[in-house]
Amino acid sequence: MIKRLIKDLAYPVIKSRPDFLVIGAQKAGTTSLYHYLKEHPQIFGNIGFKEVRYFDRSEHYDLGFSWYLGNFPSKLRKRNQLTCDASPNYLYYEFVPERIKKDLGTIKMIAILREPVSRAYSAWQMFHNFSDVDNDHLRRFYDKRSFAEAIEEEFTPDFDHTQYPFRYDYVGRGKYVHQLEHYYKYFEPDNILVLNVDEFRTNIDRVLNRVCVFLNIAPFDPETIQELKQKKHNVGNYKFPKTPADEEKLNFLKEYYVPFNEKLYELLGERYNW
Repeated sequence: MIKRLIKDLAYPVIKSRPDFLVIGAQKAGTTSLYHYLKEHPQIFGNIGFKEVRYFDRSEHYDLGFSWYLGNFPSKLRKRNQLTCDASPNYLYYEFVPERIKKDLGTIKMIAILREPVSRAYSAWQMFHNFSDVDNDHLRRFYDKRSFAEAIEEEFTPDFDHTQYPFRYDYVGRGKYVHQLEHYYKYFEPDNILVLNVDEFRTNIDRVLNRVCVFLNIAPFDPETIQELKQKKHNVGNYKFPKTPADEEKLNFLKEYYVPFNEKLYELLGERYNW
């Protein structure tokens, strides 16, 4: 209790806050972007995990703002560099933008979006693969369902996500227009840089330059860019082939997402090749 009181008093004075957030989406390249940005001389990486997950996990949020600040370097150590919190679940949960606004005020954020059908299947592959991992924390999030079973269940009326250890919501996480609209209730669109992971994969130079302009920092030097192109982060090595039932659900989702994607393009004033 005394230790927490000391932190509550001292950390707001000596600790740096994040200068920007990478808010998602899940399975859309946030890990790669975070590690690329750490190579920039004007950005200081977290002293803990990439994903602080303060604003979306109540068990973290209830620990208080000083706990959050404990994940970032001291102001003296950071100097003039920027720090960030890259937690891809922030984009999804409706209550997160209000918490961010309350605790951090106006702050720059980056959202990376991925074609929602491939995102859903990649997320399922990841969670279905957790049965074999050596990490007890990850293994408890194992999704034993097939992809087709998971999607079928999510379209069941009154489906209850709480029966599972994680809110997978493979379908709902791809409705980006709703998520961004909720953020725009609390933040001006200029505060949120929205990227498409497809361009991130094919034109990393342009994407990183957009990020640097957005953060008001110097561009990456060409040599560093060439080095970054050789690096891969959080690449899934999954072994589950698509079944005919999976293919049927994937084709169904392609049609299902059309109106949501159209509303997204209208919101952003930009079309993606989805």
